[in-house]
This record gives sequence, structure tokens and C-alpha cells, in this order.
Amino acid sequence: MRWPWSTRRNGQRLLLRRVGEQHAFVLTDGPPGHDQDQPARLLRWGLMSEAKPVTSGDAIALLDPADYQILKVDTPNVPPEELKAAARWQIKEMVDVDVAELTLDVMHVGGDVERAQRQLFVVAARNSAIKALTNGAAGISSDITIVDVWETALRNLLAAQARADDLAARACAAVHIDERHCLLVVSAGDELFYTRRLEGDAGLLARARGEQADASAAELPLGFEYQPGGTFDASTTQESPLVVELQRSIDVWERSWPELPLARLYVITAEHGAEVATLIQRELGQRTVALNPLAAFAPDAPAPEGDAAQALGACLPLLGAALRTETRKL
Repeated sequence: MRWPWSTRRNGQRLLLRRVGEQHAFVLTDGPPGHDQDQPARLLRWGLMSEAKPVTSGDAIALLDPADYQILKVDTPNVPPEELKAAARWQIKEMVDVDVAELTLDVMHVGGDVERAQRQLFVVAARNSAIKALTNGAAGISSDITIVDVWETALRNLLAAQARADDLAARACAAVHIDERHCLLVVSAGDELFYTRRLEGDAGLLARARGEQADASAAELPLGFEYQPGGTFDASTTQESPLVVELQRSIDVWERSWPELPLARLYVITAEHGAEVATLIQRELGQRTVALNPLAAFAPDAPAPEGDAAQALGACLPLLGAALRTETRKL
């Protein structure tokens, strides 16, 4: 109900994050439709060098991964309204700061899926980081009511693409790669099941573009035939540390959730996604494709504002946060 004298709230949604000295932002016409057949429309997005006001009704700020942890604990046997308090006690020995300095949120691993022993994701964010984020964005919006994290933002992009590919009920993974971050998430049925932060691979893009060759046949003696224990072995080839960690993560997933085999791996990156996906698929042996984050929105999106070369990379996680449907607030 809206009282006749109350101000009508703007239905647009604003997403913000700090990128060095700049502000990345995404403005949409609101959250996606409940039936998923009405995608949100991008109104503005890009980078701004100075904090200038952007009018919206719903403002969400995205924390940098360095400012929070995602921990996993067994679900305590307490009423739902007491989960956060119980989780605060459980993580006391898992964090390097006083829990009084942290803001917590919790969500069930896999949502409402039934298991003998259920677990919780506990998002532990530094109060000082939340304050710095909201204060820094005050010149753009003073109405920030939600603080979100990258893992759930990537889950949103992954879930939207899985639905588009008729894989909504299957387990799918997405790996986000940029210069500073490498995050892996696994979801099924729109729910987050697994997340891991991986070490980056500085040579991955060069190899994907063919600029950094592996050990080639030209370097091997004529008539060479590999034999285990011979002078040429795996140590002489360039093995991507990222692919190794992806394989380890998939192994953990398959042991933990054997009833949900991984159907597809998506690569989320601002540049050369198709080449990176092809390389990972070749080395990992897992069906891998590039994900276009703009595909989750209505067509005819406007061009980015500010530095176009940097805008997509800066706004990638914000595009995922724009698909948020939860009403919980961190």
C-alpha cells in the first residue's frame, strides 16, 4: 500500500563499485521479472572519474573480494532467526579479526536442497570496508541499502545463462578471470553450491591467443617417442596453474555432489573469452564456453560511458549483481 501523500519511489536499480580512483556503475530499469521472461534493461553503465549523482530507487554497492571472506560451516541446530548469531560463534577461530568488527550474512549451501548434514555459506565482511564503500559512493547515491558480493553476482550471471541454455536444473560452473581476480562458482537450480578463489595465470591469455607456444614438436629430436620416465616429460611443458586448480575443484565437486555432474563450464572475462574457453576446454576436457554478460539483459544496450576498453571488465560483477532477486540485506 502507498499512502497518497508519500513520494513515489523510482523503480530503477543502481549498482556501484570502486575501481582504483574511478567508480564503476550500472543503472537498470529495475530487477528482472519474476518469470525471467522480462529481462532488465540497461539504461547506463560504465566508468566515472568523479562521483556524480545518479538517480535511482534501489542502490546496491559491491564489496571488493579483499574486504570479505566466504566461509563454510555446518548448519547449527537453531531456529532460522538465530542462524547469524550461531554462525558468528562458529567462525570465531576462522577469521583473523574480532568478530565484532564484522558484518555477517548467511545462506544455505545449495539453497533448500535436503542433505543429511546441511551447510551454510557465511559471508564475513569488515565493517570498516562497508563504511568506506558506502561513504565513497555517497556522491553518486545516498540510498545504498544493500551490499552484495562477487560470488552471488557471478551466480546470477551463471544461472541466467544456464536457463538460456536449458541447463537450469543441471550443475554448471563459471570462472571469472581478470587481472586481479579469479573466482569459481558452481550453481544448480539458481542456487549457489560451491565457490573458490583461485590463483591467476598471467600467461593464460597469451597462450589462448597463440602468442606463447607450448613445447613444440620442432624442439624434439627426430623420431622422438615419449616413454614414462624418459628425458621429456610433463615438467617440460607449460601446464596452466589455473587449469590445474580448476581440475582440482571439479574433482572436489564430483566427490561432494556425485548426483550433480557438471554439465558445463562458462568463462566470464572482458576480453578474448572464446579463445580462453577453447584453451581451457582443450586442457581440461570439460565442455567450456564463453559467457556474454550483456546477454542477460534486454537487447540494444547503450554503449558504456568513460573508458570503453576498461568499462566491461570493471562492470562485469555489477552486471551480475543487477540480476539480484533476493531481498536479504548484508
